[in-house]
Amino acid sequence: MFTFDNEEVTFDSEYWRFDIVGIFDCIEPGALVEQELDKIATQYREAAKFLSLVRAYLGETEAAARAACLIPQYFDIDSAGGDQLTIIGKWLGFQRCHCVCDVPDVVGYDCGGSYTGPFNLVGYCAPGSTWLDCPPLGSSTLCLDDDETFRGFAKARRYQMLGLYDLASLQAAARHIWGSTASVIDSRVGQVTIAPGRALTADETAQLPIAFRVLPVAPGIRGRVHLGTGPIAGYGAGWSGYCESAEWLCPADPHTYTCT
Repeated sequence: MFTFDNEEVTFDSEYWRFDIVGIFDCIEPGALVEQELDKIATQYREAAKFLSLVRAYLGETEAAARAACLIPQYFDIDSAGGDQLTIIGKWLGFQRCHCVCDVPDVVGYDCGGSYTGPFNLVGYCAPGSTWLDCPPLGSSTLCLDDDETFRGFAKARRYQMLGLYDLASLQAAARHIWGSTASVIDSRVGQVTIAPGRALTADETAQLPIAFRVLPVAPGIRGRVHLGTGPIAGYGAGWSGYCESAEWLCPADPHTYTCT
């Protein structure tokens, strides 16, 4: 019921219903107002004050509708950033910060810069360093603050969330994290090995446990990582010969959930 010039006027509710799809479509200025004004009964078409009042109220609704239609573009996984990207991650069940194992500083030699293992190799006198067989592994919180890094992990999480456990999906997810060089390098009963295909930075090495938490590795299958960057020695198609500067396939435990 509506009061106009001391007279009570009743409108059917259908005149004031808005389709939810229509509200979130980007509409031209004035289009929604005119669309609803066209539904007013003929006997009120000459009531200028009434039409002005209705137009004012509808204008507020239209302004809200036009603002709402812009909201989805801020939640596009390809372009969202900051808090919006964090919210997308939460929708996917993936947060910014994670509890991971500390990567210890291990005494050793880097073989002229060719070492590609999961540890930080340091000199004998480096503070806090330890021996490989004496792992004082603890836990710490690691946050993916960089938007582009977080975006890649969130994209990989989509495959896992949808239960896409085939090898093609696993490789596609890995490439969202490490780029086009990543590949599923070996699969066998109960185990799959993924190679980033390039040297990882210190930050990327520390993020390995998080990567294997979002990669679509099927339940019951152990995910392993090969950190080498060269061709793999082996027999048959796809493998390199032993005398062709090939390296051994060395699957390592990324310590996805445990430190041992």
